[in-house]
Amino acid sequence: MRFYTSNLRGNNINEFVQEFITNEAFRRQRRLDQVRIFHEIISFNSAENKDVITDAMIDDLAHTYMRLRGDTGVMLGAVHKDKNHMHLHFCVSALHYRTGKSLGLNKTQLRELKQSFQEYHKQHYPELSKSFPEHGKDTRYVSHSAWHRQQRKQIIGIVQQCFAQATSQRDFLELLRDRELHHYERNGKPIGIEYDGLKFRFSRLLPENQFESLPIERSEEYRVLAEIQAVRDRQHERENREHDSADRER
Repeated sequence: MRFYTSNLRGNNINEFVQEFITNEAFRRQRRLDQVRIFHEIISFNSAENKDVITDAMIDDLAHTYMRLRGDTGVMLGAVHKDKNHMHLHFCVSALHYRTGKSLGLNKTQLRELKQSFQEYHKQHYPELSKSFPEHGKDTRYVSHSAWHRQQRKQIIGIVQQCFAQATSQRDFLELLRDRELHHYERNGKPIGIEYDGLKFRFSRLLPENQFESLPIERSEEYRVLAEIQAVRDRQHERENREHDSADRER
């Protein structure tokens, strides 16, 4: 699989994960509900002619998105071609590279990013006309409520089907991802799915507490959090040694 990276030096997934962990260890302000990773997607309409979408085009769009997102971001991207519509996934650290400062976007910044990327898309690849989302136009936002009502019933069916097959919360979320439904979190816990910019809570898609009733698999999460703390501890020890050394020199 081809990867797209920004401020990452690794050559494989394990090395990339360690770099994300190291960057998270620089966080200055810590809260229980902090976001560590953003999952961002660039999707091509399923009606596009896939023969027109070349590797060079995907490479250019991926690097353009990362540039517009911010040169100081820690990002990892990959392309998926095995679905009805081709799409790019980006894993974006919530922090600027080794500063501990937030890389989050407010609504205005997010809209500007989408519009800038849209303009680049139109200017350089007009042949992909079916994938123009028309960000920023009033009609786009007026139609959201109608779209929401039309899609909610279909999404409920998919969510309930995935729930019936799931053996754990992690398994449930993976089944949703296979259907292009990606979850979002609050206070570190999955609470719903996000689709085409809209959010649907599990509490509105499933009977009460059904998601919470699934077994929890947290071993991987705990392992990553432990590694983040270990990196912070090493940084703290190094800072103490440097401080002690400076005191002896004085």
